[in-house]
Amino acid sequence: MMTCPSCLNEQNGGKFCGKCGTNLVETEGQPQPAAHAETAATAQTAPVNTNENMQKAKEGVSKYWNYALGVLKNPSKALASNESQFLNGIITIAIFVVALSLSIYFLANKYYKEMFGGIGSLFSGDGMEAQSLPFFQMNSALVMFALLFILGAIVSVFLAAKLMSEAFTVKTVLARFGGVLVPLAAMNVLAMLFGLMGSIKFTLLFTGVSLLIAIVLMPTLVVYDRAVKSQRATKGVYWSLGASAVSVLITYFIIRTSVLDFMDEFESLFNLGF
Repeated sequence: MMTCPSCLNEQNGGKFCGKCGTNLVETEGQPQPAAHAETAATAQTAPVNTNENMQKAKEGVSKYWNYALGVLKNPSKALASNESQFLNGIITIAIFVVALSLSIYFLANKYYKEMFGGIGSLFSGDGMEAQSLPFFQMNSALVMFALLFILGAIVSVFLAAKLMSEAFTVKTVLARFGGVLVPLAAMNVLAMLFGLMGSIKFTLLFTGVSLLIAIVLMPTLVVYDRAVKSQRATKGVYWSLGASAVSVLITYFIIRTSVLDFMDEFESLFNLGF
């Protein structure tokens, strides 16, 4: 008995399948369409796995949304966060950083297109008004700077906790610091919308205030709360102010070594528009 490996047609003899023309192989007994069975099983499993992943993603978004709303309604909850809220803290930090960088990029890109695209279109038929600032080059730098600022604040909190001889793990610091950033991350999301609209005043106001509070005030708040709860209130003010000072110092160092050079490069991009 000859069985076609492609369409599983059976015939008594011949070198080629009478239906599809595929080379035939001789098999003993009944055909074993293993390949087709595996393909069918894979086709049935793939949608199930996809649905499960989608369901997990929805549950994750829902859990974070409820967490963020809870912190917005009662910010003091963030100061009680433990390692179980570590992932929520990381997500909040990511939202804060990305929203801030996109706010600046959208605002700068809008005015770049309006100022230089229109001018370029007067001298060229290439449609220069459609040109934009390089998204990856500019936004990746903004993300890096914002992340470095936040990491500097987190390091200052961790160092202060260690100097207080507190058992403050990295995950706990990220959970609490990320938690107190929830309202500031929401401000940056609003700033992103203002950036798309081209509102210089509100975009810079929201991003500037959120970044200033994150760098200067939040290290003080987290460290002081920890000092009070651990009965170190007598020196809690000094530790909290020290954490804020270290955070500001790290920020100053980042600005002096990197941000100023980036601003010079950014200015050169605008100069190229003339």
